[in-house]
Amino acid sequence: MKIFSIREINTKIKYAIEHLFDDDILIKGEIQPPKKYSNGSQYCQLLEKTDNKQYQIACVILGWENLSAINLQEFSGQEVIVTGKIDFYDGSGRLQVKINHIEIFGEGAIRQKIEKLKKKLADEGIFNNARTVPAYPETIGVITSEQGAVIHDVQSAINRRFPISNILLYPSIVQGETAAKCIIRQLQKANEDKISDVMLIVRGGGSFFDLMPFNDETLVREIYNSKIPIVTGIGHEPDITLADYASDKSTPTPTAAAEYVTPNSDDIINSINISCLSFSEIFKRKITEYKNQTENTLLSIKQFNPKQIIKNNHEERKRLEKTLMIKLRVKLDNISSNIKLSRIRLSSNLKNLNQALQLSKKSVSGLEKSISEKKELLLIKKRGYINSLTSMISSYDPSYNLKRGFSIIRSKDRKIVKSIKVFKNTGIDSIELSDGSVKVKNVEIE
Repeated sequence: MKIFSIREINTKIKYAIEHLFDDDILIKGEIQPPKKYSNGSQYCQLLEKTDNKQYQIACVILGWENLSAINLQEFSGQEVIVTGKIDFYDGSGRLQVKINHIEIFGEGAIRQKIEKLKKKLADEGIFNNARTVPAYPETIGVITSEQGAVIHDVQSAINRRFPISNILLYPSIVQGETAAKCIIRQLQKANEDKISDVMLIVRGGGSFFDLMPFNDETLVREIYNSKIPIVTGIGHEPDITLADYASDKSTPTPTAAAEYVTPNSDDIINSINISCLSFSEIFKRKITEYKNQTENTLLSIKQFNPKQIIKNNHEERKRLEKTLMIKLRVKLDNISSNIKLSRIRLSSNLKNLNQALQLSKKSVSGLEKSISEKKELLLIKKRGYINSLTSMISSYDPSYNLKRGFSIIRSKDRKIVKSIKVFKNTGIDSIELSDGSVKVKNVEIE
């Protein structure tokens, strides 16, 4: 048996590896903490965890070959795609990958692209929106899915806090490849309609990839160009997308967005009551002040026809009191009218909700009728199919062939005779026809 030198073995391995991997290859794995030396060379291990096992391969970037100025420390701990060449250094018997390109893989790569897009849009001023959100919106536009709990949560919050606002739904899918385009179309339609005082763009929580439509560059630019102020409530805290940055206000949840654009009706009523009390106190103080002034004036002018002066001042006081009371009454009447109007609007919204409920009930009834009709048609189709099978099976019934003029010949052991050889071996017992059978004693074979 031949004795090999280490040089011979390593040379053969180097030759085999270099011919097996003669071109650059791509390798996916996790960069382990690298080491960098004074000559610029960098070394690390590329790790893969599969089936409860760890697989590693050594990687190197030689300082004098690092034309792209790659710094492995920037990728430490991240899953990457490495482009490089398999190298076997025969001097030390070391297998390694010489890296010439590296990029982040999977979610990390997407996040990196989003950060680059975020910087680009920020530099363009896309995130500098400052449209004023109205304090008392009459119509609130909502872009979200018409299915699910989000729209119900938004409606509940608005109706609870400021029920006189109208809610205008612009239904859109909020997840998947076509979601961004659908949201853009609805936002454009809302701007064309010019009905909504403020727009809510909302959706419930989801994974990083579920929220990707809200990082779409075209959608972000459409939010920036909107003439209507926009408030977002996308996902749950701490989810944040580029659409949140472009909006006039970003809130952590859909419900929080609805609460942000609506004042609390209880607070409004309390404010009105406080204002009424405040006006009343101001008027009382003014009346007292004028009364005191009048009395002081009377005292100071007694020497100048006091009776006439008193009479004049008394009449002026009455006029002022009357004027103040009239102004107070007008103000209170206006406040009362506004409260009545709010109650009428609340009643109208309740009526609209009841009508919507009746329409929903009719729609469900129509669906039940449609399902029943389709069920009946399916039963008819299946009966026809069963009848067809029955006819086909009947065609294979032996009695059917007997009626057509065929007969069945049986041997002495009651088996069906299929060959002339049986005549010679066992003989014939009977011939079966459509209307009975005939016993056979002698058969002559030609």
